Amino acid sequence: GSDVEITNEVVVAAAGNEDNGKEVMALLLDQRGDEVQITQEVVVAAAGNELNGKEVIMLLKQF
Repeated sequence: GSDVEITNEVVVAAAGNEDNGKEVMALLLDQRGDEVQITQEVVVAAAGNELNGKEVIMLLKQF
């Protein structure tokens, strides 16, 4: 539910998740976008995501 805090650590973990990062980030942005902060740490995690980092960055750019 919305009582779960979306911390920077959660967003960084989603951005760097090579298995489901794109899907998790899309869900976070869609459901809780007003709480998601795009920090430098998030961008670095996405850039280091070899499997779907490009897609994660594209999602972040749309946000």
